[in-house]
Amino acid sequence: MRVLPLGIAVVAAVAGLALAGAPGSLLDPDDRALAKTLLIAGTVLFLCGGIALTRLLAADIDRRFDQRGLQAAGSIVKIVVTVVGYVLVALTALGLMAVPVQQLLLGGAITGVVVGIAAQQTLANVFAGLVVLFVRPFKVGDTIEVRSGALNGPFVGRVIALGLTYVTLSTEDGTLLLPNSGVLASGLTVNLPSSAAV
Repeated sequence: MRVLPLGIAVVAAVAGLALAGAPGSLLDPDDRALAKTLLIAGTVLFLCGGIALTRLLAADIDRRFDQRGLQAAGSIVKIVVTVVGYVLVALTALGLMAVPVQQLLLGGAITGVVVGIAAQQTLANVFAGLVVLFVRPFKVGDTIEVRSGALNGPFVGRVIALGLTYVTLSTEDGTLLLPNSGVLASGLTVNLPSSAAV
């Protein structure tokens, strides 16, 4: 991990928090212009430090997964860490600016339910992809047979990519993208001889 950039990001975030909290404790309560300027400057400094810290941590986690040969899982964890980090930084910044976060959270929860219902199939593929990446019933390079009536199978091919939504197979007929939820619900034969597929 790059210690110097990480240290700078932490110092910037902490300094921003201290600066944003200073107007209420250190200054004359009648000097509203200076208090507001310090609040805004502290919040902006916190945002910059928090975003930089989130990006550095996510990149380091992704790099560590890559070193272990888990590129796809590393990408997923990087996305999760980035989203959670950005949400925490945004909520903290809104709290510093005294924006009522409760109404934003309620609106976000309602929006999340609506989006979740609308994107049910996509989310099913994403969660199935997480299971495939972490359980690892097969890996890139394996030759597999996917037996599924729902996918109009069987399909025999060599796994060339594992993604968040699809398993990519190289077959005799070309490249085939199978949705993760369908693959997870299918019967699989793993480690077929490589002559069984292209």
